[in-house]
Amino acid sequence: MKQILIDADTGIDDSIAILFALKRPDVRVMGVTTGFGNTTARQAAENSLRLIRLAGVPYEVPVAVGATEPLAGNWKGPDPHIHGPNGIGGVELPPSPQQPLEEPAWAFIARMAREHPGELTLVTLARMTNLAKALEIEPDLPRLLKRVVFMGGTFHAPGNVSPVAEANIAGDPEAADRVFQAGFDLTMVGLDVTQKVRLTTDHVAILDKYAAPENRPIVDYLKQALPFYFRFNRLQNNCLDHCPVHDPLAMLAAVDPSVVTVRTIPARVECGGSFCRGMVVADLREHPIEAPGVSICVDVDSRRALEELLTTFMA
Repeated sequence: MKQILIDADTGIDDSIAILFALKRPDVRVMGVTTGFGNTTARQAAENSLRLIRLAGVPYEVPVAVGATEPLAGNWKGPDPHIHGPNGIGGVELPPSPQQPLEEPAWAFIARMAREHPGELTLVTLARMTNLAKALEIEPDLPRLLKRVVFMGGTFHAPGNVSPVAEANIAGDPEAADRVFQAGFDLTMVGLDVTQKVRLTTDHVAILDKYAAPENRPIVDYLKQALPFYFRFNRLQNNCLDHCPVHDPLAMLAAVDPSVVTVRTIPARVECGGSFCRGMVVADLREHPIEAPGVSICVDVDSRRALEELLTTFMA
């Protein structure tokens, strides 16, 4: 049984990743922490609570609200044209009776790592602000967490918020660079692989056809939320009825690392500059910069990844 903590800014693709983890029989979600990005940290927590209720898991999953802005500078706010006014495409899921913890996200991460040393994989689907703040209060976190898998960055693929930067890393480069330097067993699931895995309207139709009865509410939610995300990708990226699978692929790589091919390279995050702020700088030279190695995903079995993702919700 894989024990996973999820850190998310719960938007549409985050929601698929969270639901996938909640429905995998070999995964126990030990908690969800939220931050700013696709929506506000508070709204992301509300979305997460409703998704947990929707999944009907037979155990309690704590949810903690985290960072509302980056370590340096200010957050300009969410982009509702990407994930909708509430982060999940405007879909109104039934409310949950569960409330977020009073404990902030970074304190929850540190506490859980101390209570379960060497057992937890943290999957970050948002800015790394909560993890960086957890490091401040628990310097031993790289030893206490089994592994950190994050959706973010790009190695050779173009960026999605600048020519060289991806949104999660660019949203708080200072936090990401602290994490890169800390010594975690760190796996980067970036645009090099997430752009190769495409969810289509045909896949949604197949889900609708073969949904397991207990997962019908989940599939009905996806049928409502995904058209919003498809529309953004059509207008912004010329995608005709398909979208990249960003956050779900990171979750899948955490659960089943065999779907991706990784290369370990010393890397840092650029925190300055007008065009390169937020860039993951992976050094391929014979004598690279002094930096811990990051396991960077460079390829993916896209067919198997999609099948493993989608069949989790099927009969």
